[in-house]
Amino acid sequence: MDPIKPNIIIETPETDLAKERQHAMSHTYQDDLAKAMNATEVGDVQKMLTEAREQETEAAIEVEELQEKKWYSTTSLILILLTLGVIAYGAYYYMHLTVPVQPAISVGVFQNSDPIVVSTTTIKDVIASLKTSTSLTVGKPTLVNLITDAQSKTPISTAQLYSFIGASLTEPLAASINSARLGVVNTGQDVLPFIVASISDPEKASNEFTIAEPILLNMFAPALNINTATIPQQPAQVFRSQYFYNLPVRSLYTTDTTTNQPKIIFLYGYATNNVLVITTAPEVLKAVYDTVISQH
Repeated sequence: MDPIKPNIIIETPETDLAKERQHAMSHTYQDDLAKAMNATEVGDVQKMLTEAREQETEAAIEVEELQEKKWYSTTSLILILLTLGVIAYGAYYYMHLTVPVQPAISVGVFQNSDPIVVSTTTIKDVIASLKTSTSLTVGKPTLVNLITDAQSKTPISTAQLYSFIGASLTEPLAASINSARLGVVNTGQDVLPFIVASISDPEKASNEFTIAEPILLNMFAPALNINTATIPQQPAQVFRSQYFYNLPVRSLYTTDTTTNQPKIIFLYGYATNNVLVITTAPEVLKAVYDTVISQH
């Protein structure tokens, strides 16, 4: 027969506290009851019993209130921790997943030509018409006001401009340009076209233009009135880094068949950190630079 194992009761501080309160209540009631039994007056006995019951009730209420306070404290702590967790997650989500807003970059304020509906003309005809125009101020860049239709007179988008001038930009190159406009400058001797573009990230744009240099001439030749058929074949289209009017430029040269001297046929450079100009002569870049700087 197995020996009888004693029941082991593990007492905790909370158990001890409850036992002490229970013992105190029992002791108070027993003492008062003993006193009441020794009393001779019935009224005194009834009064003692009533007081003992009231003390017992108050002690029970006190124990219940203590338990409720513990529950409320624990619940409040959990809610505070959950709130802090939600705030921390929201801050992390905002900082890591929200795309920063990029400020819009303007190409500057220029005078504009009369509206030209792109659906009724070609880039070649537009340049030819502007070359004979008598309304162009010498040395002042003029943006060509290309519109979609005569009724709404809505300016064409940058993508529509590329399509109109026949420029098939690579996707990375197009993504590096915020907006682009066609313009012309009356130098006093000739009317030279140009493309002015707003750039938000000059370093990225410069890298993309450098990569695209082997095809830049053919890409923008129609818009700049360049007849590539008349350009002597070169071993390679190698751009040079230069400065004109203290402005950084990447230029492409060819050999003049008359003088047998090198001459610029294409260049692109920054008029400001965020304004890029594509043209055929440094004086066009200088004219755009002077106009943009005068507005600051």
